[in-house]
Amino acid sequence: MTEAARSAVLEVRGLRRSYTGVAGPDLHILRGVDLTLDRGEAVAIVGASGSGKSTLLHLLGALDRPTAGTVLLDGIDIGTLGDEEAAAIRNKRLGFVFQFHHLLLDFTALENVMVPALIQGESVAGARKQASALLDEVGLGDRIGHKPGELSGGEQQRVAVARALVNRPLVILADEPTGNLDTDTSEQVQDTLFALRDRYGVALVVVTHNRQLAARAERVLRLGLGVLEDV
Repeated sequence: MTEAARSAVLEVRGLRRSYTGVAGPDLHILRGVDLTLDRGEAVAIVGASGSGKSTLLHLLGALDRPTAGTVLLDGIDIGTLGDEEAAAIRNKRLGFVFQFHHLLLDFTALENVMVPALIQGESVAGARKQASALLDEVGLGDRIGHKPGELSGGEQQRVAVARALVNRPLVILADEPTGNLDTDTSEQVQDTLFALRDRYGVALVVVTHNRQLAARAERVLRLGLGVLEDV
């Protein structure tokens, strides 16, 4: 991607998150995080367990509100949004992939991928067409009628990747997306995630302990003592 084609899609400034202590001092998880993410860029965030990586991802995904600082998604300060506005932003402009796929167990792969599009207001026919095309792209075109319990762990995670992309988000936030997979399956999911990132130009933030996965990103940042630093 040329420099001219790049522009910041996510800007984080002075982000802090603290929790009030009940029987002791306040707990300061994030102490002033700064981050700029360009369109189509992949950034990996690494750090020790308990360093606040998931807390940071929740703030970037409008799942939590900061104690101080700003998170601008395409110019919108998502930390100040009300619950309904935040939910709309999450569905339309953000995609999520978690370590445990969080698929709806009674829904087929196709139906799981359709859900965000239907919430967004897409017609059933339109949602089915988009979901079917994405499942083809992740190599599951012949598994669209299978429920999660009938799919392997890697297949379930590829369904989750397709679901994350169905509304063509600006950013995908992935929290340990390969943490529950064996090495070969992990590589397959990584290939899928980055191939779709390239194809759709979506930005990607990956929290991971997997060094191989982190190395595929354009930048690797370490979260420690509440701040982000280049590795």
